[in-house]
Amino acid sequence: MRITSLPSSLQRVAFLGRPLFESHVPLSAKWAQTRFFAVESERWGDTIDAARQWGADASIVFRPQDVTPDLAALVPGTMRVGVIPTPVFAQAELARLALISGPGVEGFRWLTYLDSPLPAEMARLPVLQTMPLPVDTARFVAGPRLEQRRLLVADWARPAPGLMARLRQLAPLEVLPSDASLAQISAALDSAGVLIYSSKDLLGRFDALPLRALARGLLLISDSTFLSDWYIEQEDEYLTRHGDLMVQAVDEWVRMPELFKAVRIRAWQKMREAFDASACFQRMLHDAHLLANPLKHLATLPRGEDAAAAPVLAGMRVSEGTPSIDSRLVPPPGSFSSESQGRWSR
Repeated sequence: MRITSLPSSLQRVAFLGRPLFESHVPLSAKWAQTRFFAVESERWGDTIDAARQWGADASIVFRPQDVTPDLAALVPGTMRVGVIPTPVFAQAELARLALISGPGVEGFRWLTYLDSPLPAEMARLPVLQTMPLPVDTARFVAGPRLEQRRLLVADWARPAPGLMARLRQLAPLEVLPSDASLAQISAALDSAGVLIYSSKDLLGRFDALPLRALARGLLLISDSTFLSDWYIEQEDEYLTRHGDLMVQAVDEWVRMPELFKAVRIRAWQKMREAFDASACFQRMLHDAHLLANPLKHLATLPRGEDAAAAPVLAGMRVSEGTPSIDSRLVPPPGSFSSESQGRWSR
């Protein structure tokens, strides 16, 4: 069993970022008090002040490249981690990340990234681990709603017009607009049984909708795949279909929905086993403290944990800057278009 105990002094963990990241933050956690501080209209200073007044012992910031060096120094907590949720292409953003992160820097001790191996520019930064954005599965703990008969299509990831017309003939279909709010996205997912998703990018790399759909127990039918190292299995947990085969899969679901019951249940379970926000961020903070100072971290564990943790370090050399990679959540290399990057950067 992996040791994930945190220092006893870590009582309050603040999450900071644009409102669209709120659903990736645990509303509650057994290991600490958690709270999301939304950044409105790029007013990072106000948000950081609010987190400081709350008394955060650690801070996790989404898109740290948006924080200026002077504000990064004010982010509260003895441990500060920046979560980079989408690929970084701009040299200006990479240069800022180099200024605000690393040991001895008044900013972020660690960063996370979603791809592995790291691009050359990112490899020079203090990347703790590769990690896709998790999902707060506690927000919707009920099992898959297998009785739902509606199709959901994202406007930014819709199939060709001919396929759309044929899909509309099979079942009620809702198109989710590109400017949909989180509340609208949640309502659409709650009323749907199947998400149809067409994209040139790998699933989940720029857009969290496919993961959100799986976490709610929808049947995902897509002409793209997830990053292989996320271990979301084709056919077992979602269906990969192209062109006419996508329409055929929907037709089979309409006529024989019981055939896909197991797929939907397995996907619902996978999100809770490997992508739950509370568990993922607990592991991340454990690794952040452990690799920053192994001996100090072990000394701060609750009594009785030190002996159990000792074998983990036996014979292992931990050097400054060595990344800790959770093998279940390590995306593979790849080259993808920036077609849908705006979903996360807007």
